[in-house]
Amino acid sequence: MVEELSGVFASARGLLSNLLDLFTLEARRAGLTLVLMLACGAIGAILVVAAWLGFMAALTLWAVSHGSSWQAALAIVAFANLAVAAALFWLCARVSRRLLFPATRGQLRPTRLEVV
Repeated sequence: MVEELSGVFASARGLLSNLLDLFTLEARRAGLTLVLMLACGAIGAILVVAAWLGFMAALTLWAVSHGSSWQAALAIVAFANLAVAAALFWLCARVSRRLLFPATRGQLRPTRLEVV
């Protein structure tokens, strides 16, 4: 009887050890994947900014080649960038209200009993 219980506990320890090893390996893999995703996102963001700057430079050169002055072309491109940035900030501020879970909070808020 004691040997059987000893065998059961040994098997349970072995199973727990294997599960912890699996958890450790998966946690390590998840951490490395997260680092890879962050690195790819950062590099992608840098490349998008570089492409945007190149596009804005090409747009400015196109405007100058069609008779616009450098000052006017740069001012128009800068204003267009500011307008797009303002629109994006406005959109972020508007959708941030959804982060407060208004419907859930409304359901959890106690309702007042109406007196008839």
